[in-house]
Amino acid sequence: MAIERDAQIRFHPEGTLNAVTRWISGHHEGVAEWFKNARRAYQADRANVDEKHRAALLLLRDIYDGEPGRIGLLDVGGATLEDVTEWSTWQDARASRRSMEVEEEETQGNGGKAYMYRLFEGPARILGVRDGKKNCKGFEGAPGSSERGTPGFMPTGASGREAPVDSLNAELNGALAPYGIVSGDLPAEVLDAISERKAFTLVEGVGPAQAERGIDAEDLIERTLRDEQATLAVEQMRVYAVHNGRLLAGGNPLQLAPIEPYPGLEGPFIEEIPEDLPLDEGESVSTTEGGKRPEGRVVLHTSRENMVTAWKKLKPRWKVSYRTQHQMIGAKPVAELVPATPGAQFVYATIELPALEPGYVEHGRRRPKDGPLTEAVDLFVAEKIRELAKQISYHRRRELDDKALDEVQQENQRLDRFKNRFLPGNGSGEGGIGEDGLGPGGDGSRRPPILWGTVAEAIEFATPVDRLRVGRGVVLHLGHVLAPRILDALGRPVRGIVEWHSSNRSVAKFDERDVLQACDKGEADVWATLNVGHGRRLESSRVVVEVWAVDHVLLTPRALEIRLGEREKIDAEVTDEDGSRSTGVYLEWRHDADDQLIVRIGPTGTVTGNRVGRTSVRAGAGDPLGGGVWARIPVDITVLPNPQQPERGGGYPRLLLTERDLDPATGQIKEGDPEEPALWQEPSDFVHNIWWLNLQSPDAAFAFTHREVDPVVWRQFHAGVLMDMVVQVHMQAEYTRKENETEDLWANHRTALDVFQAVVVQQMWEGLEPWVRDGGGLV
Repeated sequence: MAIERDAQIRFHPEGTLNAVTRWISGHHEGVAEWFKNARRAYQADRANVDEKHRAALLLLRDIYDGEPGRIGLLDVGGATLEDVTEWSTWQDARASRRSMEVEEEETQGNGGKAYMYRLFEGPARILGVRDGKKNCKGFEGAPGSSERGTPGFMPTGASGREAPVDSLNAELNGALAPYGIVSGDLPAEVLDAISERKAFTLVEGVGPAQAERGIDAEDLIERTLRDEQATLAVEQMRVYAVHNGRLLAGGNPLQLAPIEPYPGLEGPFIEEIPEDLPLDEGESVSTTEGGKRPEGRVVLHTSRENMVTAWKKLKPRWKVSYRTQHQMIGAKPVAELVPATPGAQFVYATIELPALEPGYVEHGRRRPKDGPLTEAVDLFVAEKIRELAKQISYHRRRELDDKALDEVQQENQRLDRFKNRFLPGNGSGEGGIGEDGLGPGGDGSRRPPILWGTVAEAIEFATPVDRLRVGRGVVLHLGHVLAPRILDALGRPVRGIVEWHSSNRSVAKFDERDVLQACDKGEADVWATLNVGHGRRLESSRVVVEVWAVDHVLLTPRALEIRLGEREKIDAEVTDEDGSRSTGVYLEWRHDADDQLIVRIGPTGTVTGNRVGRTSVRAGAGDPLGGGVWARIPVDITVLPNPQQPERGGGYPRLLLTERDLDPATGQIKEGDPEEPALWQEPSDFVHNIWWLNLQSPDAAFAFTHREVDPVVWRQFHAGVLMDMVVQVHMQAEYTRKENETEDLWANHRTALDVFQAVVVQQMWEGLEPWVRDGGGLV
């Protein structure tokens, strides 16, 4: 269609100004924007300020002797005519750039101007002195008006545009006078930088809103430092502050508040970066440029608080910072290196590596440049963070108290059996399956309840083997592998916990319960026992554990595609130091995806697709970073979306306990995760028909900590999670059992949910109430 357009696009001035500035609601947000802009102005494509001169001064002045209050920031960049001209354009995301050939961060589109326009009653300006010339532009006018939002030279074009400067010191003192100080009062490094560079910039606003009774300097600074825009700035330049003529912080640069370390793991933990680090492709990269540069290190710190949930104070600092010998070159969030890693929420780190400079330094210094060195260093650091995170997770489990966890595990087993009364069939409408894990009756009907024995007479292994081969350095939950069962004289199961033993602890030993550690090459007998009282002790048959000194590991196939919720097998052919070969050796398995929950890997190489993504899987024995032997060529895994609903595991769905129960997908104790809900199920859990009571979730952790003082608080929470699980199992069965089911309105689903809750949940509560009240019931 033809069109005769207007001469130019039109916007309502005041409406537009309000739209682009209303996100600034407090002075801390505006000052943080100023910090960010000063840091950006110091970069190579702008003022190119030397590292030793990167300092600034926050100026605060209350109403005094009839003069209005002021807030300003003095830096050493020296804004030029080009700078103030680019600053004058609203909504220009490229205002901070001076070269289109340099890929840089984009700032100063609106932030600093929005603050100056919105939160000051009087004039606001940017004043720059550099190369013997002065430039000054700013705002003046009624708050919220289009007149105020139209910038101009101050006080006139003649005196505010490339005006000659006779005396730098006189200009500086004139700018500082309203704040009650002179140049001699400045911090030494700020004054020295201005004197050597013969330049300074002052951005300021007169009559700050919301400060009629004075500026609360401490609160303003604290809130500014917590702002994500300011975090990087105060790490890359020294920012001082002065309030009513008095230097704050004892005349020292402003610093982020100290982070209280995790008790028992105070650190810092220093890890020397090896001279050569491996890459994914099996190659390696030098971290010292072949010995030309000093070696680097990683400094790991811990936090008493969960840094993710402490979003105001700690989340902006939950990162890995990269420093060279002379400068900080950026940061990456910890979650980018080790996402979905329990315990990592309490870890942050600094990498100090001279070889990153200059090749890996971006002009913006927001994050290091990508490349082989950063890739290799990131893999190294991620592994160290995971190791420390694992220790924290272990400490958190210990903090929950082993005895209390055992009691809660027993309670959870009682509740898990109780909930089966309220599930359809085996929980999916397909006929019941008992706790022994056996299949349904031949007619698909519900199996009768398990008849439990009381007097133990034997210990049998559900997985009968005479010999196990384990790589040296491998840790294995033997209970998951052999599945011991305690039986009475009639073959009925008896509840109990067995103890494990080894005939040669120098070859294989048990550290805790069923956790076997393969220590050295050789053989050892292992067996399980149970103390049944009256001087009687049952003993299982013995299994030979043969520890292999692994020399080589070959994985097949080279690549696998796994649909979400499905499982595939990787074969690992192991060659030992004597040349013997076997595909039946238990190894450690790991993968290199940032998100460690993309796949779940069992001790025999069974891989379950858990989240859509790509990763590379390796297997081996011992420390992969030193002394261990791992497969040189990984298996590339691609987890694809699954167009069909994965098949859910048989039997009643089970509610298991993190920090105590084994994950059937990995053969390891499931660690809780503070970022996941209390009732937690991943796709790999779905195919095993299990749910987790996540003790690391904030609400579960809170209830657990009150268990000893007020056990009703915990039992009520535990019962609520159980009922929530039953509701979700019912709703899944209700809306997935029909073929070719058409979409329905949420209101209809909600109605069905309400009806179900009104009937079944009330029935469950009748059985749960005595247990919640005093721990009784649940027969």
